[in-house]
Amino acid sequence: MNDLELIHFLKIEGTVLDVWVEQGWLLPETRGNNREFRDADVARGRLILDLTRDLGVNEAGVDLMMDLVDQIHGLRSTLRELVTAMEEQDDEVKRRLRNKLADRPEIRRL
Repeated sequence: MNDLELIHFLKIEGTVLDVWVEQGWLLPETRGNNREFRDADVARGRLILDLTRDLGVNEAGVDLMMDLVDQIHGLRSTLRELVTAMEEQDDEVKRRLRNKLADRPEIRRL
């Protein structure tokens, strides 16, 4: 999705989109003078609108929320990699890991 498509889709001004990109809240791919926005950018744009229009969150709050969203996505990716690495182990290692994790109530059993 290019700039104009995203502006129309989210019903925002071009200057608003520019600010979001400058703030690092949206991370389009750039090809020459053209920006291409992915589905993740569209979802982030919707979240920004929900936060600012519906909930009255200010710029500093949006910045914090976007940072937290990025951290959560990073942690989920790391967790997926960890689970994949665990599942690639032999059965004895997997059994021992599951038993160890079962002893920790703060961790759901895998």
